[in-house]
Amino acid sequence: SQLLLTQARSPEVTTFGMAQKQSVWATLPPITCGALTTATAMYPVDVVRALKMSAASDGKKAGTMTLLKDFHARHGMIGFVSQGVIPEMVRATYMRVLKFFLFPITHRALFGKETAQGSVSTKAIAAAVASLPEGFTIQPIEVSKIALQLDKENKYKNNASAVIKDIIKTRGWTGLFIGYTGIQYRQTSWTAAYFATMDSFTALSKTVVPNDWKMTQNLLGGFAAGMFGAIFNTPGDVIRSSQQKQIMASPPVYHAFSVGHCANGVSAFFAMGAKIMAEKGVGGLYSGFGFKALHLGGSGALLAMLIPMFKGMMGVK
Repeated sequence: SQLLLTQARSPEVTTFGMAQKQSVWATLPPITCGALTTATAMYPVDVVRALKMSAASDGKKAGTMTLLKDFHARHGMIGFVSQGVIPEMVRATYMRVLKFFLFPITHRALFGKETAQGSVSTKAIAAAVASLPEGFTIQPIEVSKIALQLDKENKYKNNASAVIKDIIKTRGWTGLFIGYTGIQYRQTSWTAAYFATMDSFTALSKTVVPNDWKMTQNLLGGFAAGMFGAIFNTPGDVIRSSQQKQIMASPPVYHAFSVGHCANGVSAFFAMGAKIMAEKGVGGLYSGFGFKALHLGGSGALLAMLIPMFKGMMGVK
């Protein structure tokens, strides 16, 4: 019975004296539990972040309370936990699962060693590469989520499918990738900065937190790494938000896929960034940074604490 107990808890069990390596898929359940818990806890905060980012992209300086009152008037109290909740839960959980699952695999594939033996640069590179499928695949969900959270006339009745169908009908399937350059930049920059610095920030937290407070150390390290990532992440999100709102506010134009259309999307991203800087200076690219940093810091903290916790509960290395 002691042998069976050891085999159940150990990531590398022994059968007839031969070591069996833990399957890479064993990490999916604890990562998914941590990501879903984080998405649930952070959703109301994400609504406020979306409102502030939208107001900033419109050039408005309304306070948080004013934005909350306006949102309440349109959607009621239930809106804070239901408006766009399905696409947000799917998007947030999926992208976090993907990044935490692919990061160590990518690091081993690129550098032939575990992340614990990696440097800041190898972790940043591996994280950036691992984020590429994440940014591409969450884009349609991101568009539907933003459209629902900012649906002032309740046109889509809190229905993500209605958003996607309307966009495909009026703009073509390429319409689902409006603002993709900003989305990919946002995901890649934060993921690279987070994974590259999380271990360093966690180690730093050990200088002020007792050694046996592991969860607190992970929490603080993840919070600091998440906020650090926001420094690089925010400009892309501000530009992307402004770009999407500008295009969505204009009469829909149907675009078929072409290399030229993709190139136009990239150039439009930089053109919007230049426009914001010309009108508001560099600070314009960091509109809503304080709240966004807290949001990403909170997400990073929960992920850094919960995923190791669930791994321990499930006996996964």
